[in-house]
Amino acid sequence: MDYTVAMMPSATRTRVLVSQGPDELLRAVLPPPASVHHEQASIRLLEGLALWLGAKPHVVLCVDDKDAAFCLGLTDEVGLGARTIYFDVEVRSPRGRRRRRGQRVGGVGDFADLRQLWLLRLISDGN
Repeated sequence: MDYTVAMMPSATRTRVLVSQGPDELLRAVLPPPASVHHEQASIRLLEGLALWLGAKPHVVLCVDDKDAAFCLGLTDEVGLGARTIYFDVEVRSPRGRRRRRGQRVGGVGDFADLRQLWLLRLISDGN
């Protein structure tokens, strides 16, 4: 089954949601992009996840168009998502639609908006 990593950076934090199909595997709240001291941090995080999962996850980066350029080192100057041997990045707007609920991981807040992003991918892929 496919893995999806939804990431939503903001001025105060970066939220990350890792899922396998409709099921959540991991939730994380990390420091905001402005606090990251190494430009390759997000790339190394995603490469590490790919190695851990033994699969190439689809990354959904949730940012407005105005924030997409060079976001976390995962996009280029015009906001197009990176493609590597470890992961592919798709840039999406923060808005989405709902689908059936899968198993949830509790404890670190509401990730409904990030969940909607990967659900949109499932819908667009026909799953």
